[in-house]
Order: sequence, then C-alpha cells, then structure tokens
Amino acid sequence: MLTSVAKGFRTWTALRSGESGESEGKPGATAMWEWVVHKVAAGTIACVFALALYHKGRDFPRFRASFEAYGIVPSFLVPVCAPLLMGLEAGALVCLFLPDGPGSLLAFSVLGIYSVAIAVNLIRGRDYIDCGCGDLPTPLSGWLILRNGLLMALAWPYGAAPEVAAVEPVTWLLVVMTVVVLMSLYLILEQLLANAGVGVANRG
Repeated sequence: MLTSVAKGFRTWTALRSGESGESEGKPGATAMWEWVVHKVAAGTIACVFALALYHKGRDFPRFRASFEAYGIVPSFLVPVCAPLLMGLEAGALVCLFLPDGPGSLLAFSVLGIYSVAIAVNLIRGRDYIDCGCGDLPTPLSGWLILRNGLLMALAWPYGAAPEVAAVEPVTWLLVVMTVVVLMSLYLILEQLLANAGVGVANRG
C-alpha cells in the first residue's frame, strides 16, 4: 500500500511540475492533463480559502479568540496579527486567479503556519483549543495536521499551468466536477472532526 501511495504522489508531483514526460506523438494531451491538474489544485485551494475567510469574517471575535489561544504571538500583537493572517489568506485567494501570481506560494505558506501552530500546541498538550478554521468549534488534533498536509500538497508552488491551444467545455466540466468532489470530501472531513470534538467534550 505504501508503495502505491508513493507512486501516486510521484505521479501527482510530476504532473504539477510539468515533468511527467510527453507520450510519443501526443504532446498536446500531456499538456492538457497537466493543465487540468493545475486548475483542479488551484480551484480546490481557492474554495477552501474562500470558505475559511467566510467563517472568519462572519464570526471574527471567535477567530481572534482562537488565534490568541494558540499563544504563538504576544497578546498585544493579536489585534494586528489576526487581521494580517486573514489578509494573507485573502491575498492568496486573489493571486490564485492570476496567471503568474504567487497564489500557490502564499497558500502553501499560510497552511504551513497553521500546521506549525497546531503542532506546537499539541506538543504543549493544549488539544482543547478551537482551531478556528471552520463553522463549528473543532479541537486540535493530528488529523488537522494531516488535512493541512494534503492541502499543502495541492498548493505546492510548482509554477504556472502549461499553455494549451484550446480548452473544450467538457474539460472545464471535468475540472469543476473534480473540484466539487474534492470539496465534498473536505467538508465531510470537517464535519467528522467537529463531531469528534463534540463527542470528546460530552464524555468529559
């Protein structure tokens, strides 16, 4: 199983970086698949960041309290750093739609910051903190780091999508449907993590 996972990851990274190699006589097909992978990755990360920004903006006091609870910056810097972090997320979201923008790099960096903050607090034994990343309160856990790791794989800054001569409507449909499936899985995972947190709280 580990061999299959490793093989799949190598294939994914090759497609994202444009190093997959061209099938003999079919360079256009290879470029198109690379384009699809780039668009699916960018679209999924954009949806995740848009959803996160929506939740933070709708209940900013809760996000600010969660951010302060992480204890990664002094309390007097929280009023500055919390909006700044949201600004980085918004910047990443906008840049993801720019052809040569730093959207992937920004998204990867923000996810990395969250992952480090979660890991530090898990090491401290403060797993009761609300992650502040969703609609429902969700305590910190290793599953959040795994989730962020998968998102970071999608956001890995491999560069711009390859140029293709023309994109058929069915190809765009493939991109949209794949993003919908990935976002559905993401939302299911978010709900399961929130439910697990409620179960732990009730048992406590």
